[in-house]
Amino acid sequence: FRRSLTLWSPPLRGKTALIIVDLQNDFVTGSLKVAEGEQAIRNTNALRKAFKFDLVAHTRDWHPKDHCSFWDNHEGAEMYSIKELTLPDGTVTDQVMWPRHCVQHSHGSQFHPNLDIEQSDVVVSKGLRTEVDSYSGFFDNCKGSETMMRRIMFESGVTQVYVVGLALDFCVGWTSQDAASCGFDSFLVADCARAVHPEPDHKKLVADFAAKGVTVIDSSQVPVQRNFNGETAMKLARKLSQWRVELLATSRSQAQTPDGGPAKAHEEYKRKDSSD
Repeated sequence: FRRSLTLWSPPLRGKTALIIVDLQNDFVTGSLKVAEGEQAIRNTNALRKAFKFDLVAHTRDWHPKDHCSFWDNHEGAEMYSIKELTLPDGTVTDQVMWPRHCVQHSHGSQFHPNLDIEQSDVVVSKGLRTEVDSYSGFFDNCKGSETMMRRIMFESGVTQVYVVGLALDFCVGWTSQDAASCGFDSFLVADCARAVHPEPDHKKLVADFAAKGVTVIDSSQVPVQRNFNGETAMKLARKLSQWRVELLATSRSQAQTPDGGPAKAHEEYKRKDSSD
């Protein structure tokens, strides 16, 4: 707890992280193309130029060929239909039957070439488990496994998380909500995201996310200023202490891999992809 408190003690400055969600070829121009995905990339690149984040993390879908979300892995299923699946924890969920997308080492799984990536960026993979989908950059859909995202944020001393990318009504939304549930100050930057389905009424969107601890903002509002007082510092320190216990109890072998690697590691994957 003392170590955690030291991280947050005055002068208190919350570190910022930008989570760029799934700006991969298949979501921008490929099998699961999201309308105006290229505009989301342009706006995201502009945001990075306008404000220097302490940490930038890219999530990517990194699916095995037999992933449960692919419609053609289910006999008789129709694309975009809803199918009941039993998750590893025994619960039953409605799973969208998506087109095959972001298969490991495929062209579609590569980040879009127009996306700015720097050497200091990290890459967090999700959706590696065959039997469960993973919309969030933090957990799979039944929270049975966790990516390295929370550990990376914790070890970097991040307090504010800004989430952008594709798609707002799935992976961006789930990632921003999980960021809030993990205790981060979570902001969804709406003009740097696009939705699979027609975007809902903005007021309703703001209200729905606010109910889950996420603030919807425009890129012009970044960074959001927060006044940290002693009470806030103590709460954050306690949360960090709790995370530390949880994370130390979870071995790295239980986390999904490959993830948490630098952008250079991603470039190696790109070279592999290009040769496939």
